[in-house]
Amino acid sequence: MKAIDYFNTNNFIVSSGLFNSGEYRLNSDFYEALITSNNFHQTETFQLKEIASVFHPGITKRSYIDNPDFGVPFLSTSDMQFYEATENKYVSKELSKNLQDYIVKEDCILISRSGTIGNIAIVDKNISGCAVTEHAIRVALNDKKHFGFIYTFLSSEIGQKIIKGQKSGAVIDEIYDADIENLEIPVIDNKIMAKLNEVILVVKKNREEAHLLIKQARSLVLKHNNFSPLAELEPNAKVSDITTQIGLINIETFTTEFRLDAHFYNPIASAALKNIQEKAKRFSTLKEVTNDIVIGKRFKRNYVESNHGTPFIGSKNILQIRPTEMKYLSNSEIGFMNDLMLNKNMILIACSGSLGGTFGKACFVYNNFENYAASQHILRVIANEDLIDAGYLYAFLSSEYGYECITRYRWGALIDEIDDEDMSKLLIPLPTDKQQKQIGDLVRQAYDLRAEAIRLEDEAQTLLTKALTN
Repeated sequence: MKAIDYFNTNNFIVSSGLFNSGEYRLNSDFYEALITSNNFHQTETFQLKEIASVFHPGITKRSYIDNPDFGVPFLSTSDMQFYEATENKYVSKELSKNLQDYIVKEDCILISRSGTIGNIAIVDKNISGCAVTEHAIRVALNDKKHFGFIYTFLSSEIGQKIIKGQKSGAVIDEIYDADIENLEIPVIDNKIMAKLNEVILVVKKNREEAHLLIKQARSLVLKHNNFSPLAELEPNAKVSDITTQIGLINIETFTTEFRLDAHFYNPIASAALKNIQEKAKRFSTLKEVTNDIVIGKRFKRNYVESNHGTPFIGSKNILQIRPTEMKYLSNSEIGFMNDLMLNKNMILIACSGSLGGTFGKACFVYNNFENYAASQHILRVIANEDLIDAGYLYAFLSSEYGYECITRYRWGALIDEIDDEDMSKLLIPLPTDKQQKQIGDLVRQAYDLRAEAIRLEDEAQTLLTKALTN
């Protein structure tokens, strides 16, 4: 089996007429996009600007803060691809200029326009009202009847080729509002358009409901363990807005681990740990309630075409609504593929990165990544289901308590890391089996809804492809 040669480009001939119509552009992907557009069987098209407003805000000074009470969640183009995009940084309501220009409204479609071109996201109830970076173009439709069709078309293989064909830039790829508003959109049958709208609205609803179920599960983690939200802890346990903080710890605390990194003793993590020890009905270490805690192997990766390999994910992919920039490992050239594979009910933790990004965030393998391979930047937690509900364990590890307990163990000069040995020491609160199942069932229901949303998106793509090729 031959690995992909990334230096081997596709060759095709462009007629002088097509070259002239391209304003004498020399980037080949522009003409590939033109050829793709010309291959529509429909003879009638319209430009996107005829049914939508296409725009993005200008660049302004932003002031970031830690306190969500005085800020608005701010999303990058990477964040808008995540299931839980609102849990990152906040921009000050008072100090940020023209903040209202950045706020997005429900049912707007977002397109990444700088760097990684063409990532598409729906503004649903979860991110409506958030501020989104100027690197995302907004498509606000004049009539919602076009919503499902336009979203499906822009995210389709055809739509992506056309969008990426508009890019320009010597170092960083860019597209502009005019590139999107002038896109030629094929006219399709009204019945198919209505069906696409129906399907995509269900996709949106499923993801909103899944988000609420996960939030409910984490809320029950606190309730069943008698925990207060970390935001309600005593003032001296709150992280201030000051970059450098000074604090004292007693010798007994220090000699437990002999750690010299100050964040290990940060007051929020210490308060979370104290609550687990004092308020939980019972608790165990992560090692005691799991069959294994594993970090993947480091190895030379041989990538191949998708139909010849096993899908391979990194730490960013585990948090994405639909994994992007997927790679595939050669099945024939890697002899230890079984060691890399993910199985149902595993909990995945991004164990390498930087605080505030994907690092320390968790994912549940349930109708999503079964039989995928994962990189060494993902730690696998395999629950002993005779001792703990795997869905409950995910809910705790992905909660604010779990995140603080995980990230206090980070180490590394430039890139933050956590390892299996440190993770085995985490204290896991254990409510009753019935309470664990209640929480775990909410998690499983949420992941079922997410899986159904992806299936419906695929169904919409099949409907659109038939409409464009028949």
